[in-house]
Amino acid sequence: MDYDDESIDTLEELMESYPHLYGGNEKPYEPPPIRLNAEQQRVLDTTRAEIVARDQVVEEHGENYHYVDKLTEEKLPRLNFRRFDNLFLARPANAYLNAANGKPKSERRLFGDFWLEGEMTVLFGETGSGKSVLAMQIARALAGGPRLEPFEMDVEPGRVAYFDFELTDDQFQKRYTSDASRPGETSPFPDNLIRCPPQVLRSLPPGFENFHDFLIGSITHLVEYLDAKFIILDNITWLSPNLEASPTAQRLMKTLVQLKKELGISILVLAHTQKRFSRTPIEIAHLNGSKMLSVFADSMFALGTSRRGKRLRYIKATKHRNTPDRDAETEVATVKIGKEGNFLGFTYVDLTDERSHNGWSYGQADRPEFVEQVRGLAERQFTQREIAEQLGVGSTTINRCLKALKRKEAPVSL
Repeated sequence: MDYDDESIDTLEELMESYPHLYGGNEKPYEPPPIRLNAEQQRVLDTTRAEIVARDQVVEEHGENYHYVDKLTEEKLPRLNFRRFDNLFLARPANAYLNAANGKPKSERRLFGDFWLEGEMTVLFGETGSGKSVLAMQIARALAGGPRLEPFEMDVEPGRVAYFDFELTDDQFQKRYTSDASRPGETSPFPDNLIRCPPQVLRSLPPGFENFHDFLIGSITHLVEYLDAKFIILDNITWLSPNLEASPTAQRLMKTLVQLKKELGISILVLAHTQKRFSRTPIEIAHLNGSKMLSVFADSMFALGTSRRGKRLRYIKATKHRNTPDRDAETEVATVKIGKEGNFLGFTYVDLTDERSHNGWSYGQADRPEFVEQVRGLAERQFTQREIAEQLGVGSTTINRCLKALKRKEAPVSL
């Protein structure tokens, strides 16, 4: 039936003629979709991305420098230059000295002075020393759990991504449950601590030419997806036994450095040391891949075993960029490993000389001090065996020293 618009006199007739305009049963008219070719779509996507980037600049920095041709004197104090088409940022030098809460970000501690916010830090030690135990305890604290006192933490708790290449699920469960654990028992970990073990895949997914690209792409994507503030990689030695010559390890470290800068995250990387003579102090040179890792790391610290006892360890700082160097010989932190309830972790013991842990031979200049240490412990009723364990020497040495003290003579040999 044809309608002549001029013959429509009433609303009812108009509704009957054009039902799609008045909620009738017919579908409203939809124009055909616009079909873009590949180049048009690329331009459209680029334009959208530029708009989003510019809006973000305005929101975060208060000034859209994409439309500011020249810097004027009146805007100089508030300068915070950032453009998506320029490599460099620009702010007055004094602006970098100001920080939130009155404390520069680079000085906010995650684990004492050993790991600072925004740093790429390496924790290394011998196999079986407890690196993973310490790293998981640090991760638990950063995620909002109990802290390992007295190591300072100046930041608010946040989300932690723990990439675990070491433990199977069964090993992890055994480590962090107890024989007395019951169904419904409180978990030792906060929800913000996310464990990320690798899965077993028979083949690479489409889009990846090799495992190296897949590994790096997976870490990058997951970090961004989780919106994690703190990243722990346990451990990089899993990638290759020869880190110095491993292109995978080097690419991964470069990727992590880039993520650190782009996302403002803090990263802790675990690594193994070579076997060393037990009486020598721990040095960066003992670390597998030490040259490559030390180039990328902002700071490094080691976990060493102790001759004073099977459960004792010590934490030693070996590299600093953002804090004054410690006196490594007098400020190694002694810690003790043990399981409390369903959590395996460390407790702090004291600050001491590294030589007390690895049993260095004391030279002539150190003998008077050593003798006084022996005298003090003996006066406190410690046995010869206990004194020997605490000072990291043999019982025979303590026996000779005590005899010499009794005769008021210098010890024969140490």
